[in-house]
Amino acid sequence: MYTRVSNKILDSGFLLLGLTMFLMSFPRSWSLWPLGLFLGTGLLMWAGDFRKNAWRLLENKWIVMPPVIYFIIHFVSIVIQGGPLNMLTDKLMFILVPVLGLPVFVSFSRAKIQNLMRSYIAGILVVTIILIFKAILIVRGQVPPEGSFFEYAVTHDYWFLTSRLSVLEHPTYLSMKILWILLLLFFAYDIIKFKKGLIIAVSIYISIFLFLLASRASIIFWVLLIMAFLCSLYKRGVMKPLFLFIGACVIIISTILSANKIARVYESVDALKVKLKNDNIDWKDLDQRTREWYVAIQIIKEKPVTGAGYYLIKDEMLDKYIENKFFEEALLQMNAHNQFLEAQMTFGVFGTLSLLLMLLAPLIFRKRLRYPHLMTGFILMISFFLLFESMFNRQWGIMFFLLFYFILGIQNPETEDNITPDHSLL
Repeated sequence: MYTRVSNKILDSGFLLLGLTMFLMSFPRSWSLWPLGLFLGTGLLMWAGDFRKNAWRLLENKWIVMPPVIYFIIHFVSIVIQGGPLNMLTDKLMFILVPVLGLPVFVSFSRAKIQNLMRSYIAGILVVTIILIFKAILIVRGQVPPEGSFFEYAVTHDYWFLTSRLSVLEHPTYLSMKILWILLLLFFAYDIIKFKKGLIIAVSIYISIFLFLLASRASIIFWVLLIMAFLCSLYKRGVMKPLFLFIGACVIIISTILSANKIARVYESVDALKVKLKNDNIDWKDLDQRTREWYVAIQIIKEKPVTGAGYYLIKDEMLDKYIENKFFEEALLQMNAHNQFLEAQMTFGVFGTLSLLLMLLAPLIFRKRLRYPHLMTGFILMISFFLLFESMFNRQWGIMFFLLFYFILGIQNPETEDNITPDHSLL
């Protein structure tokens, strides 16, 4: 009787997680509801067999504990500085997902992981299609009676670019999720099991959409990802050296030409060129990112060991922005836009160590993983974006990171399927 009920709960947990993956890029509250119910199924599993799940937790402590430690550092900082505990609401995912989600995560077979990945890809595709149709409807409603839709769309292309296109979440976050799809399609096709024609069609479509989002970091990573894919084809003997060289040249040239057509990209590049031509280059004022990083480094220099603390960090940054006459950043209360600097200036040495532990644990223990190369690719992608975004300051970034982190990372030593590594990736 218990086994039958347990299996029903596990099936429900899997379906709820699949729904969460599908809704991840829809309005945020849409995915939070199924995620909460998914964690509820995990809680029921803990209540049903605490001892067995406690043993599973110990078996997976190397992947579970780093996010938990990262949360504890936030909690301790708030308690020491006397801040309100509700500031930790978003950060609760760092402890709830690994602990409550554990009983469901360990039950995943290869087929279930395949279905979860497909749900995620389907959700992103549906979102991008909706966003494009929304932009088309807006432009169509503005076309003069005697005007041409195509001509009007070309002259008012900003409706199809960056934040005007990605209205449900920040363009950089949506770009990162699209890049994860490309990484899955290129290097985990044996998991996704899409037909070759579908892989090509989806890759081209989401690559075009990625450029429309105009995230500079994402475009750079896209080039690196395509180059890595071409090299993997060469390594497997699918592509000859000459074609590899030609392909690399085409990718680089087309990227430059495409980027030059996107206002957000070429305007920032032109502004950077002007500043670099000055005799006295002010390195801290080259770009919004450099101003934010400069302020973060100033705070780190003042409090290198303990950091400013989670409760006071916003006030510290505001004071530094005003002190350096970075009034736009002060008005918008910008964060460091670099998770490594964010961790160090907020929590000091302990913050940096906990962040690095969370990123390095899957690499150190990669031999225990079912898909070691895929997890490595995921960590490399996340680490790249952490250089330009404080991803773990937003619920979007936390949810995306943790769900894939544990889907790929948590193992069940009782299941043979879970400890059979896949050697065909990358």
